[in-house]
Order: sequence, then structure tokens, then C-alpha cells
Amino acid sequence: MQSFLQGRIDLVRALRESSLPVTHQDLELILTAVISACAACRWPGKSFDRKRFVESLIRFGSPELHLDYVSTGALLELGVISDSQTPWGEFGQEIRIFTGDEIDSAIPEMAQRYPKVSTRDLKRASYANRIYEWLRCGYAHNTGQPATPRMSRHPMGRLRSVISQNRADGTRVRIASFHLDYLISVAQEQVVTLPKSKLDMPDQWWIEKT
Repeated sequence: MQSFLQGRIDLVRALRESSLPVTHQDLELILTAVISACAACRWPGKSFDRKRFVESLIRFGSPELHLDYVSTGALLELGVISDSQTPWGEFGQEIRIFTGDEIDSAIPEMAQRYPKVSTRDLKRASYANRIYEWLRCGYAHNTGQPATPRMSRHPMGRLRSVISQNRADGTRVRIASFHLDYLISVAQEQVVTLPKSKLDMPDQWWIEKT
């Protein structure tokens, strides 16, 4: 299994360099399928895909990947904070593009920054959960229109926020997108840390702890 999954990551690298008409969704679907397969190898079973997906990223991703970071763009999307509470609310910063470290942080810091936001919502906005909901679930389980692209080829860091003004009512939308190299690193770590046998079920999944 480990060799097969490594081959899928190598395939993504090859497709990125090829002249084939590959979309962002094609590559992210492969990478998130690799992550999902790793999580399923660790904790086999049905009906808890998101819980084990996020758990696997949090437990087996290196600290440098910041998978426990909270996305400010995701908090805005969830409706638990407003633009005025973020760096975009500062004068002259309304259309600035921020990289992850400039605007996002780990849960303890974000809890201090936004004390009215629950731990549950902070975890919902974590990079680990957003990779699942935006990329894995948002595309793989979408049977209608393709999901909004959440992956970037732009060399600006592990996470960036961009401005979109394509709503009919003229409102501005913040879209957070993950860099391809970051997603490859995330999937790679899941593969190299894959155990030879399944793990015991946790007493409580990380995403459910408050």
C-alpha cells in the first residue's frame, strides 16, 4: 500500500510538469485521496472519514506544516467573525493578499484573538479540516458544479488568501487556497509515517475535543 500511494504522489509531480491539460481539481483529488487512504489504513471502518482524515493530519503531520493552524478565511466563511475583525479591516489592507503566517495562527493564539469563537469552530477552520472539507469533500463528493478552486500554483507560501468579486450582489469574497507544494508535502508525510498495522481507535477524535 505504501508503495502504491507513493506512486500517486509521484504521479502528481509528473502531471504538474507535463503538458497535459490537468486542472487543480485533478491534482488535489489525487493528493487528498492519498491522505484519506492513509487515514483509513490507520483506522479502518465506515462513517467517520472526516474524523480520521483530520486526526491523521494532526497526529502525523510535522509541526512545520501547521496543520493545526486556523484559517482566517475559513472563519469568515463560517460567519463567526467579520472582515472588520481581521487584518483586512485595517485601512489600506482591504485587497491585500496574505500568506498563512501573516494572518493565521494556532488555536491558542486564535482563541485569544477571537475570544467569542468556540473551540469547535476554531477546529472546523483548521487547515486539517479545511483540506478535507474544501478539497477532499468539496470536490470528490460534489456531483454538481465543480467546487471553487482551493489550490494555488502561486509561490507565495503554504496558504494564501485572495479576493474575488464575482458575486452578483457585488460583495467581496475571501478565498483561502493551499499551494500545491504544501499539499504534496502533507500527503508525503502521511505516506512515510504509515504504520504496518492498524492503530487503536482514539478515545476521542481531535476534531471533537473542546
